[in-house]
Amino acid sequence: MIKLKGLVFLFLILASAPVYADDFQDGQNAYRRGDYRIDLEKFNSLAEQGNPQAQWLLSGLYARGMGVARDYVEALKWSAISGANGVEIAIIGRDMLQKQMASGQINEAYALAREWMREFNNK
Repeated sequence: MIKLKGLVFLFLILASAPVYADDFQDGQNAYRRGDYRIDLEKFNSLAEQGNPQAQWLLSGLYARGMGVARDYVEALKWSAISGANGVEIAIIGRDMLQKQMASGQINEAYALAREWMREFNNK
């Protein structure tokens, strides 16, 4: 059942991503090739710049451990940020992630999300 949820989560991530030029498209192409390290690099850069779709996709990479060690705290952080930035599917991902996490992890992820948003909004 967990594998099925993971596949549904991954499908939702990929299906929700519109095609953008340059780094976003490069990240999607890297994903399709299975080059998750490049994928992570591209989406991380865009996520840090405030791109909500990249934030959502980055969440999926952390949740699945693709190109990086699996990290539900980082996954939830980026899913929460993406959802706050208008990506509705991120809310579903957020809820799915929380079901797999301890309350301390959830609190940590939201604290990190709030900190990131505060810093980003002060730039």
